[in-house]
Amino acid sequence: MSILEQALKKAVGLGYLKWGLIFGVANGMAVYSYYRENRNNNDLEAYQQSVSRYVSYQSGKMAERKIPKWLRSPLFQLFGYVYNVNYEDMVEPLENYENFQQFFTRKIKSREFVKEGNKLIVPADSKVLSFCEVKDDSPILVKNMHYKLGYFLTGQETFEMNAKVLEDARKRENTKLYSVIFYLAPGDYHRYHLPCDFELKSRSHIVGHLAPVKISYIEKKEKVYETNERVALFGTYQYGLMNIVLVGATNVGSMTLNYDVEFQTNRKAEELFVYKHYDPKIFLRKGDELGMFKLGSTVVMMFEAENVKWNIEEGQKCRWGDVFAEVS
Repeated sequence: MSILEQALKKAVGLGYLKWGLIFGVANGMAVYSYYRENRNNNDLEAYQQSVSRYVSYQSGKMAERKIPKWLRSPLFQLFGYVYNVNYEDMVEPLENYENFQQFFTRKIKSREFVKEGNKLIVPADSKVLSFCEVKDDSPILVKNMHYKLGYFLTGQETFEMNAKVLEDARKRENTKLYSVIFYLAPGDYHRYHLPCDFELKSRSHIVGHLAPVKISYIEKKEKVYETNERVALFGTYQYGLMNIVLVGATNVGSMTLNYDVEFQTNRKAEELFVYKHYDPKIFLRKGDELGMFKLGSTVVMMFEAENVKWNIEEGQKCRWGDVFAEVS
């Protein structure tokens, strides 16, 4: 068992411990003054009282309310004008989407993508925030900002992806680890796909806040990725380690996984950390739909390769299916 896997299992125990120490009844919703006082706390009680989680939950409910048919087209056109929605890819006419949730999570026309295993494809319509080699516990998030990789992956603030842990995580000799981050804007297609053939070994669901992840916010606020709710998928691909992390955001607490229809996020937090090991492993094919954000957010990938040729630039707008890297 690797050092990272041991840390993930330890986090399960920490989640139960923190839950056992919490007493009293939650107030239902924290007022803003309480939120300001506790927004930097990262335990289960703070997340239960989080205004961002409450607002996101209520927004989700509102997004599911039926819209009169006569209002749908002008309403969605206005939204599309503000957020640059691409209507050419849509399968259904606007009036067929009964609510905002259906519109946000709309399917689009099928796309062609390269099948070669050495070419990794963009998982979602998105913007490239950053890409870099992972040399320590602080990969680049955006310009002049870094995130704590160990905290991000395990939910344990004190866990550090030091040289020993990074070496232990690699599956092959003479390889390096890389990080790439894709940000989904409100107007983007909100389903995410597999960047490669992927053998899924385990999953962790880390409860957290649902702060904004737009660039203007994360450039000014520390630990947004480390403290937001997220789902981390751990596994391998043809060239070694592959981890895919789905990050929630304000109004985007709900993330789904197609291979596990019972999995749900954006619910009342009863455990800080849930870890699930798959035996046997689950094989997922390149290009297949993995799930959806019920609005928009971020996909973070960490992968292993001996050599990487990047086909992207920071700030570049991408479509799912585009090749972002060629590896060996």
